[in-house]
Amino acid sequence: MKKWISILMLFVLCMGSVSGCGGETASDDAGETFSVGAIYPLSGSNALQGNECLTACQLAVQYVNEEGGVLGRTVELTYADAPDPATATTEASRLVDQVGVKAIFGSLSSGNALAIAGVTDKAGVFLVESGGIVDSLTDNGYQYVFRILDKGGMRGAQGVQYIADELADVLGKSVTDLKIAILHEESSYGTCVADGAEARCNELGMQVVYRDSYATTLTDMSALVLKIKEAQPDVLLSVCYVNDAILLVDTLNQLDAMPKVFMGCGAGTTDPNFAVTIGNEIANGMFCTDMPTNLPLEVFEASGLRPVVERFRADWLSQYPDMVNVPIAAEAAFAGAYTFLHDILPQASDLNDPQAIREAALSTKLDMTTLGFGWDMGEDGQNQAAAANINQWQGGEVVTIAPDLMKNGDAINVPLPGADY
Repeated sequence: MKKWISILMLFVLCMGSVSGCGGETASDDAGETFSVGAIYPLSGSNALQGNECLTACQLAVQYVNEEGGVLGRTVELTYADAPDPATATTEASRLVDQVGVKAIFGSLSSGNALAIAGVTDKAGVFLVESGGIVDSLTDNGYQYVFRILDKGGMRGAQGVQYIADELADVLGKSVTDLKIAILHEESSYGTCVADGAEARCNELGMQVVYRDSYATTLTDMSALVLKIKEAQPDVLLSVCYVNDAILLVDTLNQLDAMPKVFMGCGAGTTDPNFAVTIGNEIANGMFCTDMPTNLPLEVFEASGLRPVVERFRADWLSQYPDMVNVPIAAEAAFAGAYTFLHDILPQASDLNDPQAIREAALSTKLDMTTLGFGWDMGEDGQNQAAAANINQWQGGEVVTIAPDLMKNGDAINVPLPGADY
């Protein structure tokens, strides 16, 4: 009898071992979890946008779990506050070493993105980046970094190219006669966008009459704006976060230093809080070169993403009732988290193998994500389907002016009615 009992127990153990082996399937992993992290500035000068992005990530995780999780595994999200790169490094290490996350969503700022990538890539943990656009993030040879949006240098160059192609004639000047001023926040984010803009200005023969940078902690831009006014540019190209973008425009207005064209290149000037705070009358006609934002729902019809986008917008706005539209940073955060969890991970042969996930990310091609462009990752982790739009504030709304495929309006107020020189 003891012999038969021993044989029966051995049989049960063997069957249990067999059922735990093999590929990742819903039945194999029932009851298991897939741990992910989110790192954003939830305090400090960028806390407003950081918290908006976290809300978007939480909604993405909620939707995926409602659909059964990732291959039957419930997604567990742990978030961290990183107001600066030093804290981002510490928090990334904590999430990797103590929590055991397999991926991190972030980061809003390029400095934080670089700090997190330095930790996660060594550990075989993925950084799905939907905010940091510094060129070097995908130029450093990282294996486990995926950036869903465009590069900073390309965005700055794109803004300048539009000025040359479309606005020079309207201003009654040749491209080589155009005078450009560039003002940017001093981190890697602002610097790389400004570098791309200045390089394209030089290629086109434009006159860069002023360039300067500042810390986002700056509370008085009077000295900078007076220098801009002295240079009298036709175009002011700025790279800001939302708080400093508001401060810049307010100071330009107070000191009668408004240029003919204001070209913002970044999320600061696209954020709904920008126009709400400075006033629609002042914002009307200001450009904001950035990712696609608040596209008509019809754009997502063919891909089948319309119900998801529509629900996300409604759910997000229910938590921010004072907002009219979802900010672009939050849209991007949702797109990164939802696409990675919903579309990429299910294609991986083994969720415990970073290389298998990387192969899934590189081999999966999507014509559309919830952000309005596709997913086509290069070996460097840069989404080759991503591109910036030329947008403009019109009547309290962000209107897409270019490219033609996505445009829903034409440029107005060139030069700005409130221009002072």
